[in-house]
Amino acid sequence: MKNWLFTGLILLVASVSFSVTVSFHHGVFMTPDHETYIETYLLFDGSQVRYATVGDSQYQSSVELTYIFEQRGILSGFSKNIINGPISSDTFQNISDFIDQQRFILKPGKYDLLIMIKDLNNPKDSVRSIQQISVAIDPAKIFFSDVYLVDRVEDATKLSVYTRNGKNYYPKISPFYSPQLNELSFYSELYNTSTELGEAVPYVLSVEITDPGTDEVVDQFRFIQRKKATEIEPVVKKINIQTLPTGSYVLLLQAIDRNGDVLAARSLPFKRFNENQKDIDLRRNPENTFVSKISEDSLRTLCYCMIYQGTDAEITYIENNWKEAEDEELRRFFYSFWQDRNPLDPRLEFARYNQMVKHVQEEYGNNTQHGCGTDRGRIYLKYGEPNSMSIVRNESRAYPYEIWHYYKIPGKSNAKFFFLDAKRINEFTLAHSNVLGEPYDNLWYTRLLRETQGGSQSTQEHQQEAMGLENDPYSHGSRALDYWNNPR
Repeated sequence: MKNWLFTGLILLVASVSFSVTVSFHHGVFMTPDHETYIETYLLFDGSQVRYATVGDSQYQSSVELTYIFEQRGILSGFSKNIINGPISSDTFQNISDFIDQQRFILKPGKYDLLIMIKDLNNPKDSVRSIQQISVAIDPAKIFFSDVYLVDRVEDATKLSVYTRNGKNYYPKISPFYSPQLNELSFYSELYNTSTELGEAVPYVLSVEITDPGTDEVVDQFRFIQRKKATEIEPVVKKINIQTLPTGSYVLLLQAIDRNGDVLAARSLPFKRFNENQKDIDLRRNPENTFVSKISEDSLRTLCYCMIYQGTDAEITYIENNWKEAEDEELRRFFYSFWQDRNPLDPRLEFARYNQMVKHVQEEYGNNTQHGCGTDRGRIYLKYGEPNSMSIVRNESRAYPYEIWHYYKIPGKSNAKFFFLDAKRINEFTLAHSNVLGEPYDNLWYTRLLRETQGGSQSTQEHQQEAMGLENDPYSHGSRALDYWNNPR
């Protein structure tokens, strides 16, 4: 089964041990008549669906997909379609993922979206999920649509859901760019500049690739265009990222007026892996330094714990070498790692971090797992001590849980993390966060209550009952939503 861990994607899996695996994403756009609409993108894992024979030695998958949008219990949008995968002559080696894209006219507001998926060649294999969708825009003001990455562009011979301005733009669902993908293409739309600025008034359209840790533009990846105000401005660009190093980045769009004020902005995170990046420097000699005094076992454990402070290149090196590398090579890497961070006193830089490592081992380690390998240890080492922690062990009718809150971390303000000990063995897993790239679950608070239901309810009944917690956080004796919304 593929592991979709990319920002903006929501992984939906079957409610029991079946095989349907999809990734869901959506964007908000507006028509020329100022009607807002949601565009949905669903990527089906072609290796996780059942195939049936079609024609002579040909095979095809078929999935029933249902979308139901509701707002305060009132139906706002609905579709039910049969989605057929590509025809294949070999269901072992010639398997392709496939995408469904749809549009729903929805007014600004918040909606509950029920997604139901059934594999028609294996009807017991199904997915049912509730997602919260927000159309949080003002159709009368300047704003960018959501940005979606483009896999390929073709001239449109007939209108379809992929058609925009005479061309078909096929979405790229995964925001990961491998070494073989050296071009980043995207599509967005900018609305209402003429309404606010006046018809044909000039402004600047800026496209940047930024570092989420510093919010600075990366190297030469800033592109400026002079535009004249219109009702709808398509924003389409293809960027050569062949020289972009391995790392996490943000694609940032901005509309800027003649005074330098930002009129609107929209961003999209993505990841890049580049085999041509600079190699790790292993030439520096650590003899007669603090590194030479560290035992080999401790050295390997400490290298493993450094992964949360490393660059993408360093992370790759640690993952591949902390267990297997020769002792001398690992010491050279260890010394270079800390010297890069503090050339004048690498020992001091390491000592500061080592205090954090000792803390997570004391607080979160156990007989089978070092504290660095736990979810709480990872977040602590990556972002430091939280500004507030709600630690709940004996709340009535709830599993033990913790909610951590940070005023600001790189690329995110008001960051929150929900850890749950569903086994009651002091193994807290990160079940939900509002930080991009971390686990995300709209109904995270319902997971607190499952033990108290005794298995008598269906998943749907339990979700519907637990949804009431959002309006009444104390209805089941849990204060989790209160702690989440009001950290202290």
